[in-house]
Order: sequence, then C-alpha cells, then structure tokens
Amino acid sequence: MKILFIASEIDGLIKTGGLADVAYALPKALCALGHEVKIALPAYQQIQSVWQTWPKQTFESKINHFMTEPVSAYQGDFNGLALVAIAHKDSFNRNGIYDERQQAYSDNPFRFAMMTKASLDWCQLNSWQPDIVHANDWQSSLAGFYLAEHFKHESFFTNTRSILTLHNAAYQMYCEQRELTYLGIDERFYTEQDFKQQDGLNLLKGSLGFTDGIVTVSPGYAQELKTELGGHGLTDKINSLSQPFKGILNGSDESQWNPESDIYISSHFSASDLSGKQQCKLDLQQRLNLASEVSKPLLGVICRLTEQKGIDLLIPAFKQLMQANQCQIVVLGSGDERLASELLELAENNQQNFKFINGYDIELSHQIEAGCDAFLMPSIFEPCGLNQIYSLRYGTLPLVRQVGGLKDTVCRLADDYTNCDQATGFMFLEANSTALLRELERLLAVYNQQPDIWQQLQQNAMQQRFSWQKAAQQYEQFYQLLLSQEKAAHPLI
Repeated sequence: MKILFIASEIDGLIKTGGLADVAYALPKALCALGHEVKIALPAYQQIQSVWQTWPKQTFESKINHFMTEPVSAYQGDFNGLALVAIAHKDSFNRNGIYDERQQAYSDNPFRFAMMTKASLDWCQLNSWQPDIVHANDWQSSLAGFYLAEHFKHESFFTNTRSILTLHNAAYQMYCEQRELTYLGIDERFYTEQDFKQQDGLNLLKGSLGFTDGIVTVSPGYAQELKTELGGHGLTDKINSLSQPFKGILNGSDESQWNPESDIYISSHFSASDLSGKQQCKLDLQQRLNLASEVSKPLLGVICRLTEQKGIDLLIPAFKQLMQANQCQIVVLGSGDERLASELLELAENNQQNFKFINGYDIELSHQIEAGCDAFLMPSIFEPCGLNQIYSLRYGTLPLVRQVGGLKDTVCRLADDYTNCDQATGFMFLEANSTALLRELERLLAVYNQQPDIWQQLQQNAMQQRFSWQKAAQQYEQFYQLLLSQEKAAHPLI
C-alpha cells in the first residue's frame, strides 16, 4: 500500500510528546512490512538544517474559495524514512511549534490546515496516489474532510481511504466561527452534528464524522472515549459514528529503548544479569548530586507538568515521603509554572534525596529509566503512555493509575502477592493523593522487605514486549478493512 502519514512532529527532529514517537516508529514498522510510506510534516524553522538541502517543489494550494496560497514542499530522507516538509509563508518560521511562552499561536487552525491540505495537493502534483491517508490528532484531522469535500469531484482520490488516530483526544482545537471561511469549511457543516460547539468550531469533533476509520492508541482508551467520564466531551459524537473504531496499543522502539544496547547509559544489563542496573543507579545519583545510597529506593518521573499527568497527586505524596526519609526521587519535566515551582521548593529542601530538572533531556531520560528502581505515572487519563512500557523493559517497576493504556500494559501485584509469577508493577484507581500514597507505601514495603518478590516482578517486567511490528500489523489489517469497504458517507456530501 501507499500510505501518506501526516503528523505535526516526529521523533528525532521535532518533539513535544508521544505523537512524535509514533510518527517515527509506526511508519518505520509499516515500511518493514513492505508498504510505501511518506511522512508529511511542517517545515519548521527548528529543523531547517535538515530539510533546506532537499529538492524543492513550489506549487499553489487552494484551501478556500478566495485564497490560493504559494507552498513549497521539500522531499528527502530521514533515517530511511521518506519525508515531505511543507513550507508556507511564515507559518512555520517561528520560535515555537504550537506556542511561545506558553501562549498558543492564534492562527494554529489555519497553519496546520494549510499543512494538511498542501500534503494532499502534493500527492496530486506528483501523481503519487495514496491508498491510505493517515492523519494524527487535531493538527491533521481535517484530512478526511478535505478528501470528502474538496476533492469529491476528482477521480484521483476515489480509491483513497482516510484514517484518524487519536493520540490524545483532550486536545480538540476550538476556534471562532469566522475561521470556517479560512479553513475551507462550508457553512452547511456548521451544525451541532459536525463542527459547531457552542458559538464556535471544534475541529477534532467535526473531523470525526468525515474520516473512514478511527483508531486510538490503546484498547483501554478506546473504551474510555465511549464513556461520559473519559470521553473529553466527545462521547455522544463517538457513540453516534458508524465508522470502524479500534484501539491499537503503541509499541516500543527496541532500537532506542533497550538496556542491553542503550547508547545513553554507562552499564548495560539484562534480565539474566542486573548488575549493570545497580551501576546505572549509582551513576544517576552521582550525576544528580543525590546521596549515593544503593539500598534506598530511587523513584523516577518523566512527564509534562500538567494536570493530566497527576502531578497534583504526586506533590503531597512526595512531601510525606521526604519527611519520612523513605526514598529518593528524581523528576524530569516542564510545563505548568506553579507545579514547577512546588517541585523546585521540594528539591531545595531535600537536596540529598530529591532532584527536579525543569526541561527535557533525552540522555537523562534514558538514564532515569535505567537507574531508577520504580517509575511513577499516576495519570488522570492516559491514552497509551510510553514511559511505563520503557520502564518495564528496564526492570524499573511502574506504579500507574488504572486508566487507558496504563491498565493495558501493567499487571498489578495483588495485595496477597498470589500473582507474583505474572505481576509487573503497582496500580491504584482513585484519583487522589491518599490512594496514590497507599500504593506507594506498598511498593516501598515490597522493595524493602520482600526482595525476592521485587526481583520476580523485575524478571516479569523485563520479559514483556510491546513491538511496533505487532502494532503495524494491526494497522495494516485496519487499512485493509477500510479499503474493502465503501467510503464513509456523510449526509451533506
């Protein structure tokens, strides 16, 4: 199959979250299955050194009835993947990707709509006829709409099917009604059944009705999206859809996240020889100026500092743990300034046992996964999650909340320890600090008092495999299902 994969970020070039990991690893796995994949993304200023030397095509892209915009497309290779970088005026020649100083760009809807429409125009210009157009999150969600409405009278895309993957449906892109014209959305689609929400537009909600198939990044998240509690306000819309809807669990890139070959850690290790993990712990303690105490459990957190990630639950628990001098903690992340300030205060008051690094560091993230004893991920919601998967591979036992992809990937140790041969970590349900602290104390008790059980869980965890090959095969089957069916029919088209 020929697959056009449209994404706003890709790991190794530009990244803010898990979408980037998928945009690199899934196309790579699909290519390994024999498919021809081209990844379309914005020609960001930050990656200009990569795309500016590639062959350039300039053409016009018509996004609405009164605007025909000049666009340039640069096609080249990145780590064996075929990329098409879309440049449009000053849309992507900016300091940020989606925002600056935590202020979102006001023209984000138009910027990414242009990228999406131009990607489809590029296919037509080059007579490269995709079987599948694979959009990702709100940024490229309009791909299905443009195929259904803008290209409905052209035969070029007649046999093309569209798919939209929801990596995080909480981000939906709301904008004002006046954006309809600029985005090329006819007034007849400004209804509660389509793009209208209150007095404005909801791009993700509206786009769901035009794509031929929808995928979420875990079976658990697919179930939650159909419930009022976990649907981010999209429950009625999702439950009304007739298109195929499936949860496919993300994989882990073994070429990057493998303790036996990780280029960022000083000592490699495996399930059969964990001695290197102890050295990684010492190395991490020394790098972060923590007390070099091998026997004291070291807990790690790597995430965006947002309410979604459960940082508000962690901070009260951290304060109690520090008062009791029970463990060491390292947190790597950035985001909410209030949360960052509270974490910084904790670090200043507990310099031997608590370290907060405000930002993101790929090398340090690998060292945290390798050197920590446990990894904390108490997300309020989590579509899939990748760090708990990485943690399992490194024998860093995850403690997670029972939601989304976390409950799909971690097996909780029973209170009576009867499932020691299967358990891979710790889990709690209630979204409050009391429940989190209760499970944390249980984790610490097993670490300190039941070393045989802890080692058994490590062995169980390190034997888990979440391969992109398996995920790619499921996507392949989903593509084939869409191609065997008629296109999704919208009543107004």
